[in-house]
Amino acid sequence: MRKQLAYLGVLVLIPLSVGIYFFLRSIPEATCLDNKQNQGEERTDCGGPCKPCLESLSEPVVLWTRLFKLAEGVYEVAALIENSHNFASAGRVLYRAKIYDENNILIGLRQGETFINPNEKFLILEPGFVTAERKPVRALIEFEPINWSYSSSVPPRVLVVARDFSMEPQPRLAAILKNEDLFDAEGLQVSAVLLDENGTAIGASSAVVERIEGNGQKTISFSWPTLESAPKTIEIFTRKVPK
Repeated sequence: MRKQLAYLGVLVLIPLSVGIYFFLRSIPEATCLDNKQNQGEERTDCGGPCKPCLESLSEPVVLWTRLFKLAEGVYEVAALIENSHNFASAGRVLYRAKIYDENNILIGLRQGETFINPNEKFLILEPGFVTAERKPVRALIEFEPINWSYSSSVPPRVLVVARDFSMEPQPRLAAILKNEDLFDAEGLQVSAVLLDENGTAIGASSAVVERIEGNGQKTISFSWPTLESAPKTIEIFTRKVPK
């Protein structure tokens, strides 16, 4: 009887083991594209071993914010922003530019809109703060909550091949941009930042270039109403305007 039960157990165990083996083989391997929250993901197909979840992404970093005097009682705010997320973008980003006096009292507020491409530095420029007799000493940029989206876009292959700055008759910069791609580069925002010997921004300006032909070049000009001194360093940032 014991031998018969043993034989019967073996006969049952063998097909059961084979069935379990093929059943386990038939279960698809967990991936970051299976529309399931598995393998330690924070949400479906994101977090943990997968790409970060959009809801948990940090805001872009404000590298610096500067106030520039355009005329008596008229100022503009410039800020250099960095998005370190190389997989995320935002097509519509709302922000507030604020200026304060020496007593930390708010004396100016402007609301603006921009966009953010993956892994880029870009300039926010808000001109036309009229302060009359009040003197601003500090500026601040604040972002509204950002609606991030996954993006695989790459920056345009546009390089600055030459730049010519002159203080006379008024501060002016001419920069030659070269498109190293075979295809036309369209809808570009180009920003120039002037820096002194300490690396502090003393002027900033932006312009839009509609198109640079494939393997072509284009000269773009920037000007400023006044500068206290000529810059020691010039930085130029180029990014594509989303359609």
